[in-house]
Amino acid sequence: MEKSTDAELMGQVLKKNTRAFKILYSRYEMRVYNFILRYTGNKEIAQDLLQETFTRVWFAAHLFNLETGNFRGWLYTIALNIARNEMSRKRYAYDYAEVSTIAFKDEPVNPRTEEPDAAVERADLQNAISQALLKLSPLLREIIILKHYQQLKFKEIAEMTKTPEGTLKARFHRAIAELKELLDPREL
Repeated sequence: MEKSTDAELMGQVLKKNTRAFKILYSRYEMRVYNFILRYTGNKEIAQDLLQETFTRVWFAAHLFNLETGNFRGWLYTIALNIARNEMSRKRYAYDYAEVSTIAFKDEPVNPRTEEPDAAVERADLQNAISQALLKLSPLLREIIILKHYQQLKFKEIAEMTKTPEGTLKARFHRAIAELKELLDPREL
């Protein structure tokens, strides 16, 4: 069952097969967690929203289109909508975690092969990028996260967000320009 496609597993989830659900969860857990973490900047919120995302996958499995459905896109749509809703609440509007405390688990580094100076530089750069990312508006931040970190195509993002591809491309280029400004190389 581990070699089954996402759509095949969703067919099993539709029949309330918990093993299939656990396989999907293990495939996407870290990717979705890191997406939500980058979006919210808060570990606790990201953990809660990750659980909420997969709870909705379980209970909304009947809404997934088995013939034409793209599970990854469907899953990220759920995660994005949950993150947007949660962050639009006033209590979270400006209450972000200190970015230096966030550890993104999808960026493996072998400490034995990396020189100490390089490790410090890499950590400083990651921290600077994380801080700059949180300074972007939510729409610009989400396009960077979905396109760069989650490596989704503009077409997939357009389907998820119900936004024209051209608009997304413009947002992406605007976000890159703002990030470049925020990450002025003279300050790094």
